[in-house]
Amino acid sequence: MAKIPAIRVPFRDIQKVKKKLILNSLFNNSYELLKTKANAFIPIKSRSRVKRIFRYPIFEKELKKIKTDTGLRDALSSKLTREEMNSLKTAYDIVGNIAILEIDEILRPRARLIAETLLKSNSAIKTVLKKEGAHAGECRTQGMKWLAGIKTKEALHRENNVSLKLDVEKVYFSPRLATERKRIMQQVKEGEDILVMFSGCGPYPCVLSKNTKARHIFGIEINPIGHKYGMENIRLNKLHNVTLINGDARKVVKKIFHYIVGLKSSDKEYEMHTRLIHHPVIMEIHLFEDDLYKNKPKLEKTIRELQEKGIHVKLHMPFKHNGKPFSLGQKNVREELKMLKILGELCRKYNLKAVVHPTQQVGIAEDEDMLVENLKKLKKYYDFFYFENVTHGIFSKANDIVRVGEKAGLKNMTIDTCHLFIVYQNMDKIERHIKKIRKHFNTYFHLNDHDYKTHSCEIGKGYIDFNRILPYVNIGVTEVCSKDERHPVEMINSFIKVEHRLRKFDRILMPLPKSAEEFLPSALLAAKKGTIIHFYDFLHEDEFKTAHDKITDACRKANLKFRILRTVKCGQHAPHIFRICVDLKIL
Repeated sequence: MAKIPAIRVPFRDIQKVKKKLILNSLFNNSYELLKTKANAFIPIKSRSRVKRIFRYPIFEKELKKIKTDTGLRDALSSKLTREEMNSLKTAYDIVGNIAILEIDEILRPRARLIAETLLKSNSAIKTVLKKEGAHAGECRTQGMKWLAGIKTKEALHRENNVSLKLDVEKVYFSPRLATERKRIMQQVKEGEDILVMFSGCGPYPCVLSKNTKARHIFGIEINPIGHKYGMENIRLNKLHNVTLINGDARKVVKKIFHYIVGLKSSDKEYEMHTRLIHHPVIMEIHLFEDDLYKNKPKLEKTIRELQEKGIHVKLHMPFKHNGKPFSLGQKNVREELKMLKILGELCRKYNLKAVVHPTQQVGIAEDEDMLVENLKKLKKYYDFFYFENVTHGIFSKANDIVRVGEKAGLKNMTIDTCHLFIVYQNMDKIERHIKKIRKHFNTYFHLNDHDYKTHSCEIGKGYIDFNRILPYVNIGVTEVCSKDERHPVEMINSFIKVEHRLRKFDRILMPLPKSAEEFLPSALLAAKKGTIIHFYDFLHEDEFKTAHDKITDACRKANLKFRILRTVKCGQHAPHIFRICVDLKIL
């Protein structure tokens, strides 16, 4: 027990006050809360700063110190010499059920003993590794040597309601940042578009997707192994509003649409080739009925080949069944559902998504209740299907789509811009439609123009204002009809026009303290008025202003005004050296 300054708050305000204390780095997590009949005493770090923020009274209270693990030191006290005990570091990181030790040179011969003792003293630990050198290289990875327990370097780590799978040697990851990830999570507002530079195996994207109402989270990671684990963690946590990109953040930010907007092709070799020479990251394959039946082995071969090249594959359902357009808004759709279930199983097998037209509107009488009932029969494939808006009927206008979607429990929608223009012929109404759909569902875009003559014409040749469309795009393709699909000039022109546009974000995270300043110009390119940037650095406690100077210099060169919101200690890196985060707002 020790006398510690503590703020007294009523029970109803505990979480609210604690959250604000954490955001301002004022919560003293070394001591337990003290609860009385009506109030709680929350330990704090600074009386003066807390007084400026809260009106609650502050007292000196006897609080119980949170126990630290002394089991390892006690267990080794009779096995190591006094000199060895003085060099023993009992703090260690735990990632999943792997403990990672830091062992001084003098204790190297005793490393195996220390590891086996740790295994016995902590039943939750199944593997013990030791650090080999410092974090190094472009990917900031660190060598690890196995000492005891199960011989593995792959862990399944849990924090902030998510599970994260990773190889601790091949991927940079700090379990100590769980509190910092929670701090950021608590700041995110509904509907934000977020960019995480240096996303690693996806801890920030996963935590933000799982615990906030962010609209979409983009992550950029240069380490291909980290990116691969990130993609697996998105699937593991069943997240649908996350897009991960493998590449150098400096290059990706300048050309981000190249990574989130792809091309469309049939599964014909002469068509596919003319698209692939432009190195798309996304390829949507338009299917014909035979592709799901007699030509299915060929389609699967194409999917595998594209995925091996690192291309994200999407499928588009066949427009017709038995030679006729169909709609799920009818009574007898047994064969149509059968076809869509084959498509769903294909998506499940290769972990990809497909665009589905729930209605076809051409010469078919449709019933909304029947549509909802039939959609529910596809519920097991909801994670894999994007349902596309059409030009007439039940599934064309925003209110109708939201109503049907919520009745059926749909998760994902395709927004076709050409279809929207045919329906509304007004940019204000088109933008309102997109906002409403994005508010209720995860989205995927078909980007195409309309000139009142050609359905789905080249972008820039019609009447759609893409300056108003592109800020909402998270992922999609340029679905443009070309005069000659062997030489899709109109589609490729659209692709090139889009890929050179900049994408702006509401919040940008830069969790790479060693060299984040090199990426500040790129972050500022992706910022707009009101954007919050979280800039990380490692600095001596007397030099925190250095981070502010770096930000000032970068913003001056970008001709941007900003305001520092707060500077937060995120953990101690070495004696008197801290990992800090500067939260700033672009004005």
